[in-house]
Amino acid sequence: ASFVPVLSECEKKDGLEKFKELTNALFTIMTIILLLISIIGVLAMPLIPHILEGVRFFTRGLPKSEEQMRYAVLILQLTFPYLFWIGIAVFLMAPLFVQGNYKIPAIAPALLNIPWILSIFLPNFINIDISISLVIGVWLGGILQFLILYLYAKESLGSIRLTTKINHPGAKKAFFLLLPVILGQAAGEINKLVDSFFSYSLPEGTVSAPFYANRLIQLPLAIFGTAISVSILPELTRYTVGNEKEKMRKALIEGLFQTWFMILPAMVLLSLLSEPIVKVLFQRGEFTSALTQKTANAVIIYSIGIIGFSGVKVLVQGFYAMNQTSIPVATSSFSMLLNVFLNAILVGKLGYIGLVLSTTISFWVNFFLLYLLLSNKIGVILDKFSVIQLLKYIIAISFVILSFIFVNLFTNEIRKSGILFEFVYIAVAGGIGGVVYIAIAHLLKIKEITQIIKSLGIITKSQS
Repeated sequence: ASFVPVLSECEKKDGLEKFKELTNALFTIMTIILLLISIIGVLAMPLIPHILEGVRFFTRGLPKSEEQMRYAVLILQLTFPYLFWIGIAVFLMAPLFVQGNYKIPAIAPALLNIPWILSIFLPNFINIDISISLVIGVWLGGILQFLILYLYAKESLGSIRLTTKINHPGAKKAFFLLLPVILGQAAGEINKLVDSFFSYSLPEGTVSAPFYANRLIQLPLAIFGTAISVSILPELTRYTVGNEKEKMRKALIEGLFQTWFMILPAMVLLSLLSEPIVKVLFQRGEFTSALTQKTANAVIIYSIGIIGFSGVKVLVQGFYAMNQTSIPVATSSFSMLLNVFLNAILVGKLGYIGLVLSTTISFWVNFFLLYLLLSNKIGVILDKFSVIQLLKYIIAISFVILSFIFVNLFTNEIRKSGILFEFVYIAVAGGIGGVVYIAIAHLLKIKEITQIIKSLGIITKSQS
């Protein structure tokens, strides 16, 4: 977020060679910083038990046993250096985005999952704890992701290497912008940490529900929300450099609607089919039917906020493009404080529901704050044409909901026959819902579906 605007400005104003020099300077500085952070993080992990003990009064919970804490510290120490590999990998995406290379950066993060999944089977071949096995998987995934992005960036740029020429004006500007970005991102991570602290007060077996629900919600957010929001940053930066506010506003509208077009059906699927989805994915062993119900409830509440979650990811890119990174920091910090306040009020009364509801409300507040502040700078983002587009989305998604209800009427009894039938139900309902969504969207001439159909070559220019 801080590197793309600076690199984009450098390439446009100073040319390719200066762009490469700045990339190498930033690469060197990031390598040094991430290495130091990794070392400090490993050394500081033993402080975690003392921190948990210190916040016990506020969370009304008790830390885990001393043995569990020691093991948790060990796992954290082994996992923390992964930050180095993922940090460098994420940095390498910046120069690639500036040059319009999105394919490999989009695919690379998925590679993390391959060694991670394979590492689950490692204890079957050697005498090793499953937690240590997963740590190995994370390490291998991070290194693989780094290598692929590094080799691709090296081929794309001609060279990318460590350099002694780090005293670059662009580097100073990038890191000046980076601090607010880090603080803004940290607010989100602190939110998760606060939720974890408050979860200590929840009954045994309840803590898992928000965690698994959050994992499900993060899937569409990662695939659509993050991917689309990151891809529009170079374009927004170009419009900022050229002082083209109207084009910037339209690019943000397009980014929001592209994201919401993909997120809306995912929201409906996760909320209406939350129980069978959780049952198929998780219900086995110690994951009981009661925990399935609790996780499904958490998924429904998280789903209410998924539009706000994804909208925040798009809107912050507008501020990053304008080099005004302090504004997202302020809104996310306010959102974080609101989350803490709501947790303190709701968790004691509503349990895990209060935990999830607090997060959902705070993200919606963050979205509206960002929207109002950005509209004040570049003009009202969602105009009357946007409202019409939103109404079309609502109509299309209403038909999807009806299709789910229709499928449920005919499969309600069959689903009780076993987990396989639940899986078939999800596949059939999701498939029919997807077809209905695409068909209605095409009939309503929703721009996003027309673009998708054209890109697949399904309709010709004359038909469109």
